[in-house]
Amino acid sequence: MASLCLASLIGWATPYATVAAADVMGRIRDSQVLTLGYMDGFAPFSSGNEQAPQGYAVELCRAVAERLRQTPGFAGLQVRWRALPEQEVARSLSEGQVDLFCTPAVETLARRKTLDFSIPVFTSGLAAMVRRDAPATLLGPLNGRAGDSGPRWRATINAGLSKHSFAVLQGTVSSDWARQRIRQLGLQSTLQEVPTYQEGVRRVAAREVDAFLGDRMVLLAYQAGQAEREQLWVPDRLFDMHQVALAMARGDEDFRLLVDSALSQVLAGQRGEELYTRYLGPQSAQDRLLQGLYPLPD
Repeated sequence: MASLCLASLIGWATPYATVAAADVMGRIRDSQVLTLGYMDGFAPFSSGNEQAPQGYAVELCRAVAERLRQTPGFAGLQVRWRALPEQEVARSLSEGQVDLFCTPAVETLARRKTLDFSIPVFTSGLAAMVRRDAPATLLGPLNGRAGDSGPRWRATINAGLSKHSFAVLQGTVSSDWARQRIRQLGLQSTLQEVPTYQEGVRRVAAREVDAFLGDRMVLLAYQAGQAEREQLWVPDRLFDMHQVALAMARGDEDFRLLVDSALSQVLAGQRGEELYTRYLGPQSAQDRLLQGLYPLPD
């Protein structure tokens, strides 16, 4: 299981000072092979071996391959999957070893110096994992049902969040954020720092803490891999948010347009909703709103 936050993948350092424009379409046309990269162990977005990967983002990449086969000159296209360790993602894309990376990541200004990104495919951000049988005084505020219509963690929800225990990943933005909010609101809550996502999830499952704060995408991935996953819950509410997308080599606008066209067609239609439900569960009103913002019009 990947123990990382999608907002700060440590292996995504800029590999080169300058990067020549890629000719991804030309390379694929010549070889008739589309190489799709992904990170294993990141269910429900990408997981499994190279012969049969699966996940929400993997299915989106399959839709890109289908769209490419419909393009003149690509009728004989074959798809190859390549599982990548985190630290090899940027280099593999920039060097043309992989054409599209099918584990969503945050588009940052630093990454845009060497890579291009598709339209967003999901919204992640700072969220909480709790047990489904947690008290309503905790579940309500964490899921936005505290009667407050103002900014997150207003004083109106103090009563719900106070006197509960929270875990955060040590040395991260979520740790700083949680400490600041607890101090600002005067909550009588305890905060534990944990070294890994795995430990934070374990403490929630074992009832050692009431909630674990972390990146929603990572929390969903860990929930999917837990034997107690039916007892765990990641509410929709985001205390901070960022969109994630599919990365590719920089400079081939034709390939990027094709990727965005394929993704827009899927995300705007019934297939997109079916894929979301299959891998991520039924869409909430917030999910439907966010998903509707990603596709580009024809």
